[in-house]
Amino acid sequence: MKYLLLSFLYFCWISGALAETSSAEAATTQKPFVLIARLHALPDQSAEVIRLSQAADKAVMATEPGMLLHTFDQDPADPLGFVWTEVYADSHSLIFHLENPPLQQYLSEVSPLLDSFTVELYGEVSQEAVERLRSTGTPTTHYESKFGYIRDLTP
Repeated sequence: MKYLLLSFLYFCWISGALAETSSAEAATTQKPFVLIARLHALPDQSAEVIRLSQAADKAVMATEPGMLLHTFDQDPADPLGFVWTEVYADSHSLIFHLENPPLQQYLSEVSPLLDSFTVELYGEVSQEAVERLRSTGTPTTHYESKFGYIRDLTP
């Protein structure tokens, strides 16, 4: 009987620890984070990169409610350099973005026009989302947050 009680208590303790781990991972995947994608166009390709990027921006706006901010900016010191700044609602939104057909089409069309494409992630992003991004072959650096906050802007 004592063994059964100890086994039950151990099971409860392990279940609670696993639930805490799952909750921690769920909390991580539910926080907004920032992605910076840096592109560099081949000579004489910047106009086409801008055209394709504008079309991709419109498609993402129409199909991705988890994309909270999506801007495409040109490097002031290098007319062939561009930066996508993206804020995602959560890690699931990044996974959706990577699987979204308009994004896949954009990447297949714009990649031959670039000599470099890198991604930086800032914030708490699930390991699954980071691995999915890296599996595309895109050089990716994940800067994990040590501290900070996200202000609640809901009215």
